[in-house]
Amino acid sequence: MLTRNFLASLAAAIMWGQPALADDTVLLGHRIHGHGPEHVIMLHDWMGDASNYDDVLPWLDEDRFTYVLADVRGYGLSRNLEGAFTSDEVSGDIARLADHLGWSQFHLVGHSMNGMAGFKFLLNDALGAGRLKSYVAVTPVTPDGYPATEEDRAFLAAAISDDDTARMAFGALTGAKLNSAWGDGKTARNRQTSRPDALKGYYTMWLDEDFSEAFRKAHIATPVLVIGGRNDLPGFQEAHYSATIANWLQNVRFHYVTDAGHYPMQETPVLFASLIEGHFAAAR
Repeated sequence: MLTRNFLASLAAAIMWGQPALADDTVLLGHRIHGHGPEHVIMLHDWMGDASNYDDVLPWLDEDRFTYVLADVRGYGLSRNLEGAFTSDEVSGDIARLADHLGWSQFHLVGHSMNGMAGFKFLLNDALGAGRLKSYVAVTPVTPDGYPATEEDRAFLAAAISDDDTARMAFGALTGAKLNSAWGDGKTARNRQTSRPDALKGYYTMWLDEDFSEAFRKAHIATPVLVIGGRNDLPGFQEAHYSATIANWLQNVRFHYVTDAGHYPMQETPVLFASLIEGHFAAAR
């Protein structure tokens, strides 16, 4: 007998394009780019969706790599998927997506809040199946959560529903160096592709979760590249990363993009493509 949850998942699949699975589980909505033997899953940030990577696609090597651009629950092609909106849930969804694709090994790219969720998958994978060949954390939230003040928290909470605040946030994340069309476009896209309850749920994840002790004790040796932007906010800058993940990972490199802030995949797409594929090639 078909369950109510399965029927809801099937309806979401028809509406938003994600495949539905039996046993009351669903698969993250995703797009596939390329056909190469090296496999990559890419995750987006809190205020975006998988289309963040669209500017990078023309510069990726489709013969060497197969890229899967996935939307987490509540966003884009997964907009109608319900969830707890935690790092463990995202980690499990990554594993389920790789299973569906038949990938025994793969690379992972995680951006901002899903940089943090990617660190959770990295931790779980290092303690378990060992499927991850390498990880790229793009302007990531660290495993101890974003170091926000009460004022920061109030500002970010307001950005969930107030368009003017959201535009200000996109400006702050890129050093106030981009024009108003940037903030307008990013805000409009966010409103079109994400659910407010998902934004609220993930807000709690990346501000309040802390698995840094377990992360540090795991002695993770998987190759990791952290990409930062010099125009980003302090919690995404070199000083914070040097005090945290630089001390918690055995095999990590850092690259800070001079002419980018929080969105190097959109601000400097050719360089971004070159950086991630260079990292994947070195980890083969």
